[in-house]
Amino acid sequence: MRRRGPGPVAIGAGRGAAYDPLVVERSRHVDFEACFNFRDLGGYETLDGRHVRWHALYRSDTLHRLTPADAEEFDALGLRTVIDLRSHTELDDFGRLAVAGAHEWHHVPMLDDVKLALRGDAAAPEREAPPEELAPGEGYVRIVQQFGDALARVLDVLSRDDALPAVFHCTSGKDRTGIVAAVVLELLGVPDEVIAADYVLTTRARERSSAWIEANEPDFAAFLATIPPERRVVSEETILGFLAGVRAEHGGIRELVDSIGVTDAQVAALRERLLDA
Repeated sequence: MRRRGPGPVAIGAGRGAAYDPLVVERSRHVDFEACFNFRDLGGYETLDGRHVRWHALYRSDTLHRLTPADAEEFDALGLRTVIDLRSHTELDDFGRLAVAGAHEWHHVPMLDDVKLALRGDAAAPEREAPPEELAPGEGYVRIVQQFGDALARVLDVLSRDDALPAVFHCTSGKDRTGIVAAVVLELLGVPDEVIAADYVLTTRARERSSAWIEANEPDFAAFLATIPPERRVVSEETILGFLAGVRAEHGGIRELVDSIGVTDAQVAALRERLLDA
């Protein structure tokens, strides 16, 4: 197994605390041959000094590419739940996780008209207006407003008694996965700057992922080449803008999830199961 360290990373507590994302990067990525952005959300310190449990919740890029060696690595994680955030068209184009196991697979589409092959009217997230017309993170706010039912279902699944360990993923592990990670971490009390640092760890995956896609999925590589580079940037400003936008429009993440039907009991269950004592 190529696993991370067993204990919390010393990242400091509270907004403005010193934070070294490189330490986190080395400790939390799970290395696969054909999955490049799979990482543990454990170890992050909350504003009240608790820590997110290791080996309980993971975020990832697409899992349909796993090799036989990857399947063994994946199985060793002991996952009980896999949440696939990709659209129906993405699922049709590329298929789902093919690893057999005891986990339950949940398809919870977010941005359900996304196409990732060069067929017809392919569109990228934040497509409602040109990027220059949207403040950083505004597209993510629109996504949670339009697909609130999907976000509520994800939180419902993760709050269930037997859900953990779990992983949620989209295609690159950046946008839809980044939104869910930010919502969950904020509900757990993780500071904004730590949420942002976790978000930008996606950049670690880019070089290996791009090389693999060029060699193995040329149609998808051609699609990615049509997306303006600025639309693929992974910046702290995006996720910080998302959090700020939710607070401006809804009062906060807690108020947002309340508005889409997530209960106090579900939030309490998430906190109980994902935070140390």
